[in-house]
Amino acid sequence: MLKHLNKVFFVLLFSFVSCNLQNKSAELKYFPVDNLSGIITQSGIQFDKSVSSDGNGSIKIAATGPVVIPLYSFSDVKDDNTQIIYEANVKSESLKGQALLEMWCVLKDKGEFFSRGFDSVISGTTDWKTIRTVFNLRKGEMPNQIKLNIMVNGIGTVWIDDIHLSKL
Repeated sequence: MLKHLNKVFFVLLFSFVSCNLQNKSAELKYFPVDNLSGIITQSGIQFDKSVSSDGNGSIKIAATGPVVIPLYSFSDVKDDNTQIIYEANVKSESLKGQALLEMWCVLKDKGEFFSRGFDSVISGTTDWKTIRTVFNLRKGEMPNQIKLNIMVNGIGTVWIDDIHLSKL
């Protein structure tokens, strides 16, 4: 009986370690959002020092209709054959519609492609929630540029903070 329990223990331990190693992500970029420097769009947004998931402020969007807010763009990601994960903490107040993340990858000689997190949204009035979108890069698909946006499909107030870009 003890031999059987030892085997079960080692199988479970091996499975746990294997799963953790396979799902380990590496951070590529981090944007703490403690001011508006580096933000692409400066109109239609404001820095809100009093509302924050990490205590350092956030970007506030008072949407009067559907809007896409370009946040960051960069070109120093040198990865292929991986998943790029864009996630952020987002909060909403009286949002009639949804807010979600959008990521564009510009691939050399192929054009621009996007990923939208329709399966990870917020709406109504919510506290801070981490939402995400994922872009799958195939072997040889190395992005020349990555653009991070937030989409608000509706009317209401949305805050975004603590933005991470990572890879699996």
